[in-house]
Parts: sequence; C-alpha cells; structure tokens
Amino acid sequence: MYFADEAILCTNPELSSCRDSDKMIGFIASKSYRSENQMPPVIQRLLVTRYDANRAEKDESLHLKDIEELLGLPILGVIPESKSVLAATNLGQPVIMGTCNASVAYRDMVNRFLGNSIDMKFTKPDSASNFLSRLFASGKG
Repeated sequence: MYFADEAILCTNPELSSCRDSDKMIGFIASKSYRSENQMPPVIQRLLVTRYDANRAEKDESLHLKDIEELLGLPILGVIPESKSVLAATNLGQPVIMGTCNASVAYRDMVNRFLGNSIDMKFTKPDSASNFLSRLFASGKG
C-alpha cells in the first residue's frame, strides 16, 4: 500500500466492514509514499463484495448509496453473494474463470478499472422476489 498509485478497497455491505475500510482509506491517504512526499493522492475506489440487493432492499444490509456516502469513494464494482466464490476458494481456483454471477461481476470490475464503460450488474433486487414481498405484505393487516 505504501507505494500504491491506485487502490481498490474491498468491503462487505456491513457496518463493521465499512468501518474497517474507512480506517484503510485514512491510512492510504496519510501514510502512503504519495502523501508523505506531497504528491497527488492515491486514487482509491471501492469494490463491494457479497452484495445481495434483495437483503439491502429489506434493510438487512447496507445499500450501495449508503456505502458510497459512508466511505466517500466511488464504487468500481459490485460482486454478488455467491456460493461459487467459496467453492472456487476451496479448490484453489480463481472465481473469475467460472461462469457464475460473481465471475461476471469480477470481469466487469476489471474492465471498468482498465477504463472501459460497463454497466453495473447485480445491484437491483430480483423483480420476482420484490413482487412476492409486496404481495404478501399487502395481505397483512
């Protein structure tokens, strides 16, 4: 981190993870070679991992806007919650080599990092899940 020109900070959509990321943002901003030598700051961006838009919609985790506001950095990518990540880790294989949603999201993030314009995927709740939630909510009362 000391000699970095750019940094991608990974965080989960949980307050404790965002607090840890906030500490790292501060360390990078104040303890890097660039900061110590009055150079332009390290370019910092966020990668939100284990994101589940359905849980965020139900306020069971932080929303992307909350994370962005809390940490004050732009989001470079959103990696959806995926069992494939754990499986790839246990097999010692890069998840990016697969075809699951997380693989797609990692490839998109890399392309964004390289300067390509790629729309964010996996940031909105499933419409079927949303419809069922509204249907059952309307039956209460």
